[in-house]
Amino acid sequence: MQGSITLNELGIFIIFILIAVAGGYAIVTLRNMNGFIKKATDLIQRNTDHFNRIIPNLYEISENTARISEEFKNSIGEAGEAIRTISHETTDTVLTINETAEYLANYALMIGEIVKTIVNMFSSNKEDMK
Repeated sequence: MQGSITLNELGIFIIFILIAVAGGYAIVTLRNMNGFIKKATDLIQRNTDHFNRIIPNLYEISENTARISEEFKNSIGEAGEAIRTISHETTDTVLTINETAEYLANYALMIGEIVKTIVNMFSSNKEDMK
């Protein structure tokens, strides 16, 4: 017994296989979608009273959210300005401290020189008296 398949029959067989695979995929997808819809329906039914309380207040919630985000944006801007001000004031304070430290160092050097001169004057007087 010998059999042969024509190209026409082969094409029809390939199309049948593609349709069968696509149908199987569609059945699995529809089954998953049906499970998802059942879970969503169950979730909605369990939380219906929550939704009934939220929906009338949705406008107020969105207004409050917009106001809070605007205030938050303003607060962030004020915090940034405060940080810049603190940074500038800190820099000015450090420069002032450096200048003050430099003046104090100069005064200490001058006082040291004066004390040294006075000590040398008294020590030279004592040496002359001996």
